Amino acid sequence: MRILMFVSMMLWALTWIASKVMIEQADPFQIAWIKCIIVTLSFLPIMLCLKIPFNIPKEAVMPTLLVGFFNTIYNYLLLIGLQYGDAGSAGVIAEVLAPIFATIIWTIIKKSTLLRKEKIGLFLGLISGAFLVDIFNPQALLSLFNIIYVLAALMWAFLTISSRYATESTHPIAINFYSSMIPSIVFLPALFFKDIEPILHTDGYFWISMFSVTILSTTFATTIFYKGIKVLGVTQGGIFVLLVPIGALFFAWILLGEIPKIHTIIGGIIALGAIYLINFYRPKRTCA
Repeated sequence: MRILMFVSMMLWALTWIASKVMIEQADPFQIAWIKCIIVTLSFLPIMLCLKIPFNIPKEAVMPTLLVGFFNTIYNYLLLIGLQYGDAGSAGVIAEVLAPIFATIIWTIIKKSTLLRKEKIGLFLGLISGAFLVDIFNPQALLSLFNIIYVLAALMWAFLTISSRYATESTHPIAINFYSSMIPSIVFLPALFFKDIEPILHTDGYFWISMFSVTILSTTFATTIFYKGIKVLGVTQGGIFVLLVPIGALFFAWILLGEIPKIHTIIGGIIALGAIYLINFYRPKRTCA
């Protein structure tokens, strides 16, 4: 299972590289629609095979709609931002800031008191954020690229919290099904109001990338991730997520020739430490 979890995280990391390939050939709205409709259809046989019910309890309807809403915005930001910068940097910013934002938002919602390790983790998260957006470079700090992916991380944080409420009474795969179906409906008009000629002339790399971000990265990897969490537990299974930003940088370097920037590497390392402290670190108890 650990090998499958590792493979799944690498497939998630490849999403950034595949998205970069696609955005160079077609309109982001149309790419997002194709992606979401394929994912929606691919979850159908899984739900039928596993006998996952399609009905959503009343208390989960609003959280599920919010998941779909935030996923719609996130998918668009993910694609549009890659027109302004590197896939590896985008992946690191979005992947590492999202759980830090989610922790802050969840703490505010629950009005809970942070543990010492969580306070240290959030402080490290702020430092990592400063490095990731290149705070020492005033021109880069407020660049459109940084703004888009900080917003994307924020959208994913809201999506994570909405999913937490939705999955209290609904199967996670069912939530994934509806979270893909909702943006596929929202993005549908792009087929009628935008020129589809570029889509018709895309090359094989485009469709290989589309297969990667849909069937491999979303349907297969997400299903394996939930299975891994069930088998390995939340802590041992969830820690594999830390591999995603590392994989994004690695694959962007190998496949796209992107040289990782030093501030991205430093910020990413600090952020991974922050996420580990907040979500996975458990101090050992000493006997008196």
